[in-house]
Amino acid sequence: MRLPKEFSFKSLVMVMLEKVKGCFQKDSFALWGLLVILLNFVMLHGIGFASDLTFWRHWINDLQMGVANFTGNYPPLYVLWLRVVGVIYKVTGLNMDLEYELKQFCLFPVILAHISLAHFVWLRIWKRSWLPEVKTIVMLLVVANPAFYLDGPIWGQVDVLPVTFCVWGLWYASRPKTYAIGMALFMLGLLTKFQMIMFLPVFGALSLRYRRVMWKGLLAMAAAFLLVFLPFILAGNFSKEFAQAYLSTIDEYPYASMNAGNLWMVFSGNMTPQSRPIFEWAPSFMNPGLLGKILFVVVSVAVMALTFFRRLPVSRIMSLAALNAFAFFMILPCMHERYVLAAAVVAIAGVACKNRPVVIWAVLLSMVAFLNISMMTSIRGSALWFWIAMAGIVVMFAYMVHVFAPAALDKALQVCSKVKLPALVPYVLFVLIYAVDVGASYLQQAKTAYHLKKGEMFIYDLKLLHQEQGYGSTHIGKSIDDNPLHVNGRLYLSGIGTHAPSRHVYRLPEKASRFTVICGIDDESGNGVVDFIIELDGKEVWRSGRMEGRMSAAAEIDVRGAKKIALITDEMGSKNFDHADWVNPVVFVEE
Repeated sequence: MRLPKEFSFKSLVMVMLEKVKGCFQKDSFALWGLLVILLNFVMLHGIGFASDLTFWRHWINDLQMGVANFTGNYPPLYVLWLRVVGVIYKVTGLNMDLEYELKQFCLFPVILAHISLAHFVWLRIWKRSWLPEVKTIVMLLVVANPAFYLDGPIWGQVDVLPVTFCVWGLWYASRPKTYAIGMALFMLGLLTKFQMIMFLPVFGALSLRYRRVMWKGLLAMAAAFLLVFLPFILAGNFSKEFAQAYLSTIDEYPYASMNAGNLWMVFSGNMTPQSRPIFEWAPSFMNPGLLGKILFVVVSVAVMALTFFRRLPVSRIMSLAALNAFAFFMILPCMHERYVLAAAVVAIAGVACKNRPVVIWAVLLSMVAFLNISMMTSIRGSALWFWIAMAGIVVMFAYMVHVFAPAALDKALQVCSKVKLPALVPYVLFVLIYAVDVGASYLQQAKTAYHLKKGEMFIYDLKLLHQEQGYGSTHIGKSIDDNPLHVNGRLYLSGIGTHAPSRHVYRLPEKASRFTVICGIDDESGNGVVDFIIELDGKEVWRSGRMEGRMSAAAEIDVRGAKKIALITDEMGSKNFDHADWVNPVVFVEE
């Protein structure tokens, strides 16, 4: 396939989109599902939001003792999953401080929901007579949407999961025959995140429209409610969990806007009390708390009336649900930046349900969601460099083939288009990857974890007499950038993460006999140059020599009779990227 004579960026895009035309066969959802898995697992390497990940750790520790011990303010369905995660950690003994593994376990249902959401969109569009280029754009909106990845695998949030329940719920609730299934799914959304109440006007209108079968929907919702809350009921923790998850969250953040770029960010600013009037001269009732609720009720009533009085197709029902979700974020007070993501998800699902695709609103809502979430987190993480480099290599070679041998690329794409995989493949592969990853994480930790024996202690548990370093602050069990310790390609759970030049002096126990340690540049840098030095009572007893990235050195020192030991790093001229690690630093004490 040749480029048109009058070359432009638009023509290049059209040519490249034409090449994926053959991918749209009945069974080719598997390729999109595999892409969702790949992107999610790559983005898990991003640096998460530390305070929120601390919540996960705290709650998992509570839940390891049973659901009766849970003290968080999260709805029950996701809490039950965290209970499963707690069992995984308890059985395997994995270290919960490792961020990648923590997000991987906590976000298992979220990534599964993302695959399901992509499958939903594909099932709606694969039979349509749209241009293949349009189908590609719609699928990319759900498969490669940056807002989804910032919120989920990078940050560590679960917003995609409850919205996916609601998307499938809207699809089924829009038909009398499957109305009960849709209402049960809506209840599962509420039991995962209370903010899904934003869709109540639409589901409520559908219930009134299908009055003859309303009892089936109510029964299905009650069954889902009781099933999810059953473990808490049996543990005698139902009332406490219900109050924590729903009642206590109503006035938890009494601000006009909490890091959310909405109406009240413009009028009142961030973290301003919602009871404060929007203008100095305004009467007291003109505050975000009251005005926002009144305005949202007006929008919700209009959405509910339109859904009830008109026999709308499911695409219009999805659009109304997306509008109500967007108004929920833009108009109500106390909003977080992430709550707008629901509107983008449902808008994309609505596009897939239309006979004539109109993607502009889905794109705009996705952009608003991305911009809001990006104000709190971003695509960061040293481990991502590998995947960014791999992506660049693949694109470079593909582009070379496109330029120098376009016919070969056409032939390769034709071969790929003939590969038909069952739609179940991504789901099966997803579970297998998790099983392999859990096993790999367990083996890696078991291989490098140091378990103290009788008469042994880590040096950082001794009394620290002096500490100084050239940049940042010392981290125990983490690198200078607060990542897990990685030296020469190996993970270590115990050690000191510092930055050259540095000096750490500890008081040795009276009967200390020996000290062992491994040292090296942390892999997060790989570009530093450091000399590691050990002194006893001010006298040098060991020196590693020049150490660069992907190198490690081990030391074993006789410390009998010494009172002080100093771990020193010399920057050797430049201290750029000198991320120095002392791992498994063990002092042996004679009995």
